[in-house]
Amino acid sequence: MSKRRRPPSRSRSGTVGRRTLVVDLLEIGSSHGNLTLRAGRETGQLACIALPAEVLPDFLANLGQARLDAEEEYWSVVRHVMATAPSNSPADAARALEQWLLAQNWSKVLGALPDDAAHPLPLLTYAGHIGFRLVPPYTTNRVLAIFDPLQLHRLEPALLHHCSLAQQQAANSPVHPRDALALALCDLSSLPWPPRPAAEPSPEEASRYMQGRYEAFQRRSPYLRAEENNLNLGPAVS
Repeated sequence: MSKRRRPPSRSRSGTVGRRTLVVDLLEIGSSHGNLTLRAGRETGQLACIALPAEVLPDFLANLGQARLDAEEEYWSVVRHVMATAPSNSPADAARALEQWLLAQNWSKVLGALPDDAAHPLPLLTYAGHIGFRLVPPYTTNRVLAIFDPLQLHRLEPALLHHCSLAQQQAANSPVHPRDALALALCDLSSLPWPPRPAAEPSPEEASRYMQGRYEAFQRRSPYLRAEENNLNLGPAVS
């Protein structure tokens, strides 16, 4: 789902009690038959997410479409935001992007979700990024987690690996899926955050990766969003 122009919606799926988190660090795993994600920032902000095996095929399919959709705006957003950063350092770039994303009108996008949007993890493409709208029991607190589509592309092998592991675990587990979900979230919440630093690519490696993704984006056909995935936002969101 994403933004587009239609008459204003009268949906009640707003943002009451929900926090917004721009994801910088992402840890992927599998536990008790669930795909697990710990998503947050070095400052201590964290969302713990567990997705049961039965929702994973739809989740992966929707995520693939959301990545293509988000990338249609991603590159222009990055160019605009990086021009406002005080320097080209990774820290300044990440901070500038976080501030810009938090200033966007995500509440209006969430408020335009139809009342029957009952999927456990609606994916929203907006401002060149992907929003995961999360509610219990799939997380500990209501949160909108905003992901960089290139980060999700880079980590796709890990996602696929742990989705496969979660499905194997679920097939062999005597635990009820509801209880397994609670166990997975309990385990995630008990782990220290941030995780131990992973090996970071050098600036040259990061630059080559970004250039390669941009060239791949330029070569592919534009993503055409299905009409039913357009949200009723009324006037354009800024």
